[in-house]
Amino acid sequence: MVGVVLVAHAPLAAALAACARHVLGEVNLACVDVEADAQPEALLQEILQHIVAQDGGEGVILLVDLVGATPFNVALRAAQAAVETGRSCEILAGVNVPMLLRILNYRARPLSELAECGAAGATHGVAVFKP
Repeated sequence: MVGVVLVAHAPLAAALAACARHVLGEVNLACVDVEADAQPEALLQEILQHIVAQDGGEGVILLVDLVGATPFNVALRAAQAAVETGRSCEILAGVNVPMLLRILNYRARPLSELAECGAAGATHGVAVFKP
């Protein structure tokens, strides 16, 4: 199964994980809540440790909140470092509850398909309703 690491501005990663556990029960995923004063190098090491811990051989997907912000930038560096050591790793940005639930429900799929699957969950979970 593909490993999952959530990286987001605090307290979003932990909140999303709690939501997923509320809906699905116990799920194996790692969370990194990025505080405003986080040191990028320490954060990089923390994310790398989670990537290694979550990688059971099928790769790891990092779900991040906002492209261009510190969580994304450091997660990208961590993913690049993981790939350089031979691990399979992808990043999917714009994490929301539908995306996370889709990823967790379909994580047996190959990593190469999982990001697109999660992105579809995210976009299908957004709708405008007018009463």
